[in-house]
This record gives sequence, structure tokens and C-alpha cells, in this order.
Amino acid sequence: MNKKSKVVKISHEAIGNAWGISKQAVAKWVKMGCPTSSIEAATKWRDEYLQASGKAAPATLNEARLEKTLLESERIRVRLQQDRGELVEIAVVREAGIRIGAIFSAKLAALVNDASGALAGLDEASLRKKLHERTQAILAEIRNELEKV
Repeated sequence: MNKKSKVVKISHEAIGNAWGISKQAVAKWVKMGCPTSSIEAATKWRDEYLQASGKAAPATLNEARLEKTLLESERIRVRLQQDRGELVEIAVVREAGIRIGAIFSAKLAALVNDASGALAGLDEASLRKKLHERTQAILAEIRNELEKV
């Protein structure tokens, strides 16, 4: 009768401690093929797996905690800016841009359509004055719409 040699296995907890991750996370790696014969073998397998998949090796637990803290801090900063009204949703900006563009197009089209009749017979100084007044009125309306955003 042949005695099978015992293969020593390292616990998920031991690998997790070495990598700075939970034993549940190690269990997921093991299901993907990570060996448990030694921490070195597991680490080698993980590095090769990550390199083949184009992913970076996981950070140490402290680095991961720092990154998480920084991301949470950024999320809080963005929420605070939203609460202060410093940030506007993209949809609101897009809608305002479309509305302002439509106003601008309509006013310019009206200016072009009635320009010949409204400006006929005016000397150059009067013509410039009328055009200036009309363009200022268009710009004022656009400014009013921008203030609504």
C-alpha cells in the first residue's frame, strides 16, 4: 500500500495576513486557481495572474485603507459642493445650453430677417447704433438665461 505524501496547505487566513486582505478574498483567489502550498507560491501565482490580466497587484492593507479614506474624503467634498450649489448636474447645464442656443439662433435669425427693412436708409453711424442696440438686447437675454442656471 502506497502512502500518499501529505501536501502542507497554508490557511486562507495566513495568506490574507501576508497580502493584507481578508480570508474571504483569499478564498476567491483560491477558487480561481491560487495554490495554498506556500505564501510564496500563492504570491507568485497572484502576480502572474494579475500580470496576464493586465491588472495591478493589490496594495497593502494600509495603502488600500489610505486610498479608501482619500476617496471617501473626495466624495464628501463633492457632496458639500453640491449642497452649497457650487456644482450643477450635467443634464441641467446641457438643457440650459440648448435653451440659450435656441434663443441666440432665433434672435440672430430675426435680426437678419428684419435688418434690411429696419436699417434701410440709415447712415453709417445710425446703422452701427441700431445694430449695437439689437446685439446688446440679444446678449442681455442670453445673460438672463445664464443666470437661471
